[in-house]
Amino acid sequence: MTETVDTNKIPVLIAGVIGWAHDGFALVLVSLLATTIAEEFAVSKVELGFVFSAQYIMTVFGAAFFGLMADKFGRKQVLLLSVLWDSVFTALSAFAPTFFIFAILRLISGLGVSWGISFSLLSETFSSDKRGKAGGLVHATFVVGYIAAVIVTLIFGDIAPVVIGPLVLEGWRICFLSALFPIPFLIYLEYKLDESEVWAKQKESFERDSSEIKIVEEKKETTGISDIFRSQWVKFMILLTVLFWLSEFAYHALADWAPTYFEYLFIYELQQSGGNVDSAQTLARVLMLGIMVVAGVALFLTGWVSDYIGRKKAFWYSCVIGLVGVSLFATFNFVTYIFPVVIVGCLILTFSFGMHGVFGIWSSEVFPTRFRATATSFIFSVARALALGAFIIGIITTALEPDVPLLSDPLGYAQALAVGMTLCVFAYIAMFFVLRLIPETKGKDISF
Repeated sequence: MTETVDTNKIPVLIAGVIGWAHDGFALVLVSLLATTIAEEFAVSKVELGFVFSAQYIMTVFGAAFFGLMADKFGRKQVLLLSVLWDSVFTALSAFAPTFFIFAILRLISGLGVSWGISFSLLSETFSSDKRGKAGGLVHATFVVGYIAAVIVTLIFGDIAPVVIGPLVLEGWRICFLSALFPIPFLIYLEYKLDESEVWAKQKESFERDSSEIKIVEEKKETTGISDIFRSQWVKFMILLTVLFWLSEFAYHALADWAPTYFEYLFIYELQQSGGNVDSAQTLARVLMLGIMVVAGVALFLTGWVSDYIGRKKAFWYSCVIGLVGVSLFATFNFVTYIFPVVIVGCLILTFSFGMHGVFGIWSSEVFPTRFRATATSFIFSVARALALGAFIIGIITTALEPDVPLLSDPLGYAQALAVGMTLCVFAYIAMFFVLRLIPETKGKDISF
């Protein structure tokens, strides 16, 4: 490994961390401020729900665009541009005068996708025995973004409006302005982050062969999405997209509804103990912070373990952990309700999310340099955009909820939600079958 690559490792890690943490921060921020935003613009949950879903869908187009640009023009500048794009348009949401403008800005910000570019750069910088650790560390920082968003909303979300000249900034608008935090890091990375040597050598080789009119058959493939799907790599594009989609479905079926589920449980527990049920939401948020810390640890450990036992085995063991967790969760929710053990089941389920820590490195190791960023970005963005777990669970839960007010039967509401959440078991089972068809890439040497 050259000296340039060695000195580039820290900047590459910082770039990945900032990009992924900001992704988590910007997406979670909208959810945490949903009630306030709905009141500000006098809109319903349906309209807000559209924004939640549409910003994920827009990441597909952003992934295709920025991934293609990164394969064509280089990793560094496109990565920095994608993070800057997301930061600026998220911050501009603070000045939205109407809900329509707010929605448009959220959709535009969704185009700023850095995920696939970050992991392509990581894979091309770190040796095969350290890629899993690096990838797991970067993916774990999504949790940092989540926690930062919670802290920001707790500090600024309910403060009195701040008047700056003609501008009146309510607390929720200040929260969105804080999305500019990556800019100092981007300035640092502009000077300290080097271009990927692997990409640069591949580009140089392609241009040299082109000038000599000696383009071999393999190098006739371009980096366009359509060209990828016409190549022999289409099989792995589809399989990895399906695998990651199943994992995202399970995650969103559980994580998106977890705060509501815990709030119902705390209301029930507080009723039984004679406590103040108004504190249930706060207790649920505190518990979610703890669970997100567990998720962060799981993401790093799973990536780290994959360097030793392989990407496929690490993913497989995460599936097993998920099945154990959902079994405990279901058993103690419906057979005999025991609050502490239900929480244990949830924590085990959370640890299964460590499989996400293998995503980026595994997919980037499968594909060649000439369209690594395009393929990796496209796979994850499609999987995340189509992860309708939360939506489907919402429909099922609504049909099963008791026909009484929440405070009359909070445990019934929690158990109705749990029925829907346990459907994630089908996603975990399906992942075992898809895993068999995807190659192991542990120890793969990535060169141009």
